[in-house]
Amino acid sequence: MRKAKIGFRLLLITDSSLTEKNLIKVIDSACKNGVKAVQLRNKILSSKDILTLAKRLRTVTKKYKASLVINDRLDIALLTGADCVHSPESGIEAGYIKMADPKLIAGKSVHSIQSARKAEKNGYDYVLFGPVFSTPSKVKYGEPQGIEKLNKVCSSLKIPVFAVGGISPARAKECLDAGAYGVTVIRAIMSSKNIKNTVNEFHNSIGSL
Repeated sequence: MRKAKIGFRLLLITDSSLTEKNLIKVIDSACKNGVKAVQLRNKILSSKDILTLAKRLRTVTKKYKASLVINDRLDIALLTGADCVHSPESGIEAGYIKMADPKLIAGKSVHSIQSARKAEKNGYDYVLFGPVFSTPSKVKYGEPQGIEKLNKVCSSLKIPVFAVGGISPARAKECLDAGAYGVTVIRAIMSSKNIKNTVNEFHNSIGSL
């Protein structure tokens, strides 16, 4: 299976605690200032409301030529013309995603070297590995994996690895130095009081968004 080209190095994941109005405002500002990929992740809303939100995000991402990633909902991705479906560790397999639309990028969250290798073998285009550093959103996944483990995962795979968990602009460069293709962020940008400056800091740290 031919791997899709990943056209971004920073993936911004939405914060479900924000109201829809504020969420759209933050995403618009982030994409306006250079963010090239946004992942919609929301386990609270109904399917109807997720679809509505996804459509609004698709409008924003299209305006700035950014990619839209849908978490764990192939149906929503197909209905909104999204660019990628991201599967949690127990989510839908890459083969089914590609079967539904060969152009869709398929990503997967992993928390071990074994899971990362299995994801590559099963046809995913990239993996998210973490949590690398301590972060409130990843507490349920246990202690931080650390830079050394990230390096081992990156060295074991041929597909891109994105570091996730407690990623700041300074830590982003550390992750890339360890072999990561890119980084995934939530709080660093979603909670920023100056999104433009924060995005610029990430750009300066990793060289390309």
